[in-house]
Formats: sequence, C-alpha cells, structure tokens
Amino acid sequence: MTLIDRQEIYIEQLGEQAVEAHDLPGFIRKSFGMKGKLISGMSEDAIKDGIHTAELIYHPMWIVRNTVVATRRPFKPKRIPNIIFVDAVSGYRGLFSTVPFISETAVEKDKIINHIIDAQAVGRYIKDVQTSQIDRSYVLKKPNHEPSEPRLVHLPLWKIEMQGRSGRETHYINANTGDSENFMSSRWASGVDLMKH
Repeated sequence: MTLIDRQEIYIEQLGEQAVEAHDLPGFIRKSFGMKGKLISGMSEDAIKDGIHTAELIYHPMWIVRNTVVATRRPFKPKRIPNIIFVDAVSGYRGLFSTVPFISETAVEKDKIINHIIDAQAVGRYIKDVQTSQIDRSYVLKKPNHEPSEPRLVHLPLWKIEMQGRSGRETHYINANTGDSENFMSSRWASGVDLMKH
C-alpha cells in the first residue's frame, strides 16, 4: 500500500496512547460500574465476542495556557498558570488539573474528527471559562488573565461498536487512560454546550 492511498497527516496528539485494542473489553466492563458487573452475561469474554468494530479516532480539542494574575497590594501580583480546554465539537469546557503531554504524530486523515468550533469562535469559550469558573473563586477583586494563542490538539479515542444488552451500542474509551468518554460523547450530539451566536 502506498502513502497516497492512506493520506496521512501530522497532528498534535494530547497525551500518550497506552490502551491497545485487546485491553478494550476490560475497560468497557469497568465503564458499566458496579451495576454492570452484577449483570449476568457481561463478562469480558462476552463483551469481546460482542464487539463488531474498534477503531482509533482523534477528537479535536482546543487548549490554552492561561496565566491568572491576581493583584495583592502591597505585594507582587500572584501568577497562577492553568490550562483551559474546549471540546471543539461540543463546546464542553473547563480546566485541566495538570499540564498534558503533547506529541506530534502521523495519523490517517479519515480518522480525524472535524472540529465545529474554529480558532475565531474559541475565544468566547475561553472567556466563559475565565469568568464562570476561574473568577468565581475570587470574591472581591477579579483577577486578570493572560491567555496564550489557542492550540488545536487531538485526543485519541477508541470508538467501539458492539452488541450489548440493549442491542447495538457505541462506546468511547479514552486511549490514554482507559476511562469511558460516554459522558462526553452524549454532549457531542446534544449541542447543549455550544454558545449561540
């Protein structure tokens, strides 16, 4: 197969992919929680047998290094760095607790999910995190913010189509951590986090 057939492009990948295809039945079972573990017929083997397809996709997210500058006269201002993220499909946004690892990697073009929120629109979402999530913890004087340029990165996710107890099911598993991303995926379709123009 030639490279022309595959159409590979370079992306900035968020995190380090650690979850392989053979790990998925265990992580899917874990995502069912305690209730799921008690359901008969939901063993790892049954889940493995029920999987039709498992493909690695790359989900777009904007990240911004944001420095919060809080004045504390007569002292020097306190500078607190943090990372704001915005899901580029749903608009779901918040703060990362740690600085994520980012690497450049080549992936097949058709595995990349198209982003809905572009570089022009993302500024409003960043501002919303600054005012509604960060500023809320400052009771008196609100801090200033020094954001970097937004950076589009891609989170590797396993998209699994399987036969489950309720028929055909789609599960999303974070390829870095093995955590279920079913909460996030429900927001991609609903549009509840998108800011109206």
